Amino acid sequence: MAAAGRALRAKRGPSRGGGTRSREETGLAVDVIEPPDLITIDSPRVLPPPAVILVEDVARADQPFHQHIDHVYFTRAVSPVDFESSISGGEYHWLSREEMEGSFSLPGPGGTLVAVAEDVRLLGLRALAAAAARD
Repeated sequence: MAAAGRALRAKRGPSRGGGTRSREETGLAVDVIEPPDLITIDSPRVLPPPAVILVEDVARADQPFHQHIDHVYFTRAVSPVDFESSISGGEYHWLSREEMEGSFSLPGPGGTLVAVAEDVRLLGLRALAAAAARD
């Protein structure tokens, strides 16, 4: 499971922008996993909905309190992934479904273990299920 994100450029739709961010931050080309019942028409353009929209409180000492609205899309790699190679965006940990079944921690900057947030864990499991349903 890899997560990528930041603000999107104005002319990118959320699903297209998310795919672009994934490629920029991980080096992986991905396709958004669209819902099976998404309509297909010539016009107007139909955008796939996010799997979920999160409203995240950002409370940091160096910034005033604010919120981020996260549109979460599930994606899958376009080509086979070499899980042994490094990823251009930094340190990543590939996790299996079994590893995500219960609460777990991962090394943070400096090597200290940091608990993975419950929303990240649950969305990771749903993303794996969505990808498996497309196989």
